[in-house]
Amino acid sequence: MLKKQERKELRALYSDMKQLRREVFEEGNALYANWEPAVRRTSFKVSAKNLAYYLALRRRDVRPLQERLSDWGLSSLGRAESKVLPQMDNIIRNVALMTGEVKQLEKYPFAIEDFPGRKKLTDEANLILGSTPKNRSTRIMVTLSSQAAEEKDYLVRLLESGMGIARINCAHDDAETWQRMVANLQEAQKQTGKNCKVYFDIAGPKVRVRSVISTMEKPRLKVADTFFLTAVAAFAADQQLPLVLRCNNEELVQQLKVGDAVILDDGTLDGKVVERKPEGVIVQVEKTAKTKGIKVKAEKGLNFPDTAIEIPLITQKDRQDIQTVQANADMLGFSFVKGLGDIRSIQSVLAELLDAEKAEAIPLVLKIETVKAVDHLPELIVAAASKNPLAIMIARGDLAAEAGFLRLPELQEEILWICEAAHIPVIWSTQVLENMVKTGIPTRAEMTDATMAGQAECVMLNKGEFLNEAITLLDAILTQTQNNQTKKSAKLRSLKIAEKAWKKAKK
Repeated sequence: MLKKQERKELRALYSDMKQLRREVFEEGNALYANWEPAVRRTSFKVSAKNLAYYLALRRRDVRPLQERLSDWGLSSLGRAESKVLPQMDNIIRNVALMTGEVKQLEKYPFAIEDFPGRKKLTDEANLILGSTPKNRSTRIMVTLSSQAAEEKDYLVRLLESGMGIARINCAHDDAETWQRMVANLQEAQKQTGKNCKVYFDIAGPKVRVRSVISTMEKPRLKVADTFFLTAVAAFAADQQLPLVLRCNNEELVQQLKVGDAVILDDGTLDGKVVERKPEGVIVQVEKTAKTKGIKVKAEKGLNFPDTAIEIPLITQKDRQDIQTVQANADMLGFSFVKGLGDIRSIQSVLAELLDAEKAEAIPLVLKIETVKAVDHLPELIVAAASKNPLAIMIARGDLAAEAGFLRLPELQEEILWICEAAHIPVIWSTQVLENMVKTGIPTRAEMTDATMAGQAECVMLNKGEFLNEAITLLDAILTQTQNNQTKKSAKLRSLKIAEKAWKKAKK
């Protein structure tokens, strides 16, 4: 029997939940109304509406309400992403039953539509990324090395280890090599009886070190050292400038100012522009991943988080690559997407290069690499998924370089939440089991990271000497993880430690 004060608290909770539900419903509908004219994929409409409701909910601080719900043993809205209104309705229904306000339920404005929640997310993931093996619900994507073009057995081993998606990076190799990779993969699938999707990662406007020019035999950079950054092809190193890095974007180099940050290789080196010259800038190193400094190599990525310059998203090379690979591509990935204009550009180019049906049927993968992209994630999702099947890749290397390591954990969580609300599958990438792939021995930290990656629908491994062993390990980690957790929801399987404690107490 409820005490008077308890009944009063429950009625207040009931009233507050109904008010919250009403506001979320009205604001979500208003937001969706702005999106609806552009939503051409019928299957995305229910997902877009759920995303709108989720954004309406999350623009509020509901932590005090969560604590009140938790005190009564009720769901605290912390796992409402995939079905916002049904979750709220269930809570309101339970509070009404607890207070005895059953008659109120007859008048309650239940959601008109049925939100399929995680089933919808699962269906989208299967459509875009392919089905999962029986033992786990997260797929494994593998970046193919040039070896895949020469050795079919290399691909057979990857498939047998657990690869479900092959990533071909169009920033490396050439069209002929990619074609041989695909041909070998098709033969390997026939031999193993295993299916594998092919993901072509379009190179995009990534700024890279194209060449290293130095008076030193084995150039290294450590804190306080300087190097010259230029886009001039014929620039030579000398005693005043013993180390020159030549990049592939002259316009960007010319925009750099004294004080601007320059980040090399996803944060392996942090530097600042200390002087401008007509041909480029002098950069002083402020931090390196190793105290003894780092080796400097060509083809490493460069980031400029302080420099606001609009670089065309799709280059002429990208256009040629899209035409070349589209026949074999199960999905196309695009880098450094930041705003609606980028989505329109992608879809416009696809409409120009492909036939109308394929331009809207081919799944897109948007790589989220900047804070600006995270800030605009809902509108990016709606614009892209309104026409094409869509997945989101958390490109953690560039994202950490742009946002800083402190913000990265928070940002990757936010991306997971927003994507789940929109029923959009997520690919978790960059440095997953990196030490294991390179040396055959995982670090403790990357074991924990790989476990967290199980919240995504797909995890990407990069190429390396111990890739097969890394796939096998990741397969085991993901299998174990799904027994303990789905997304943010913990699964309470029986614990051996609890059973041992119980048996010990009975003795």
